[in-house]
Amino acid sequence: MQDYAAASNVLITKLELKRSPIAITLLPERPPMEKLTEPVRLCEMWAKAMEGETVYATEKEETCGGGAYYMGLAEMSPVQRNGTLLSRLYPLYATPMAAVRTNERSPRIPFGTALATVCCPLEKAEGDIDVVMIVCNSLAAMKLVDAAVFETGGYVSGMTGPATCSVAFAHPYLSGEVNYCMADVGAREYMKLAPDEMIVSIPGDRLAEVVRNLERTTGSILYDRL
Repeated sequence: MQDYAAASNVLITKLELKRSPIAITLLPERPPMEKLTEPVRLCEMWAKAMEGETVYATEKEETCGGGAYYMGLAEMSPVQRNGTLLSRLYPLYATPMAAVRTNERSPRIPFGTALATVCCPLEKAEGDIDVVMIVCNSLAAMKLVDAAVFETGGYVSGMTGPATCSVAFAHPYLSGEVNYCMADVGAREYMKLAPDEMIVSIPGDRLAEVVRNLERTTGSILYDRL
């Protein structure tokens, strides 16, 4: 099993992170009642984990319908399905059609995959983890991208839209690819992201590779110019 505390230390040190990387995992069984959080949005759970908490939630505790849906904990609500949620209730799009188009392109975990999710600081993680989320500035994000493609070559894609839970968790979970996003307006508010901060997500089964390569690449003479 990977030493998550050591991996977290490398990420924090090499990237000069202000907050801890976090581990996010879907759970096939419902956690004991005493472990469940008070009602909270998914992006608020991420913020709590970055501050050191371990937070569990089922569909019942997850107060954002979008978050519960994209994490596979709930089915899509009618107002999300018909596009009125993000065009009339929250006018991110001019028409319901535009919202529906976006939703159809948004990665989501199949409903029934899990009954709960747990978020914690990476150094406190145990067992297999699904996705590691890192909040950082653009320079640190560049170093993470370099580490992600150091052995394989290629590019790392970015996605930003109205559902950070879709982009920052469901996409890397389903694709096995590292990705980055700017975060949507809700996530930026509830995670208290600074104007220069963004999110990089790493599938759990690629964490060791990225950390190993980060240690190899951060000493590059190329970075001395920055």
